[in-house]
Amino acid sequence: MPDSATSKCQTSEPGAKYVAGQSCGRPGPDMDLKFEMGSPNSPRGHALVYFTDASDPSKIGASYIVVLPVNVDIAKYVPPFLAGQIESIGGSDMSSFSFPPAPEPVNSVKQVRAIAEIRHDDLLFGGARRLDNAVDLMGLVGEITAEYRRLYDAFAESLNPDDAPALAADEDEQTGVDNFLYGLMSQSDLLKEVTNLVGKLRYAVEGGDKATAEECELRIRAAGRHMPDNRRADLLADAAAGRGPDAEELARLYVERAYGLLREDYRAVKGVEDRIRQLTGTELPGRPFEGLDSEP
Repeated sequence: MPDSATSKCQTSEPGAKYVAGQSCGRPGPDMDLKFEMGSPNSPRGHALVYFTDASDPSKIGASYIVVLPVNVDIAKYVPPFLAGQIESIGGSDMSSFSFPPAPEPVNSVKQVRAIAEIRHDDLLFGGARRLDNAVDLMGLVGEITAEYRRLYDAFAESLNPDDAPALAADEDEQTGVDNFLYGLMSQSDLLKEVTNLVGKLRYAVEGGDKATAEECELRIRAAGRHMPDNRRADLLADAAAGRGPDAEELARLYVERAYGLLREDYRAVKGVEDRIRQLTGTELPGRPFEGLDSEP
């Protein structure tokens, strides 16, 4: 496996590694929790964890870990007569979880890595395990989830609110929930959601509905954080919220450009960006079609 970051156990022993299934100083399975993408010092709050089969390394299994940006007491959302049962099994706190609870088969490590890159997930390698032993794997994934949440909580507590983007101050609980849901969407579904939000935002801007316009803009930016940087969701949101004579056309062009990038139709993207340049008088940085004109 490639070099990767390894999370640290909370112990006084310098350089001690966290080992899945091990509390500090207590022996556990011989498998390190490793970050192949992302860092244990700044977890994103959502991660793919994959395992290879101990008897057949070509077989790969994966699960998905989520730490919600808001605390959730699931007992509030079930009938009262079931709440006690949830408490009895320690299930009232659903602020972090893994699903599926045990790794399910995936095609390859390459596929898992590509998915993690597209979704901006952390990628964890869980080691070589018997993928047919679902009971043991459920316990192991649960322990990894608990440690991942501990790392995330430690990172969140270390943040200085003054260093956060100005937008964060405007985010409410609903935006946090949206952010979580967007993290579970495919890129195609994200673009559909953004397209719908752009339409609502333009309608609100033209109708003078400031509250709806601000809400839609926040949700577009939240969705944009789960899209590749080259989609330029920030510029799309700026255009959709604009009041100038070209605002609606620019918003439409940025949406069209995002779909072109999703399809990897760089010739179409080039044409769209040429029209954006004509309207704005500026070039977009990092154009994905650089050198395209020289192709035969």
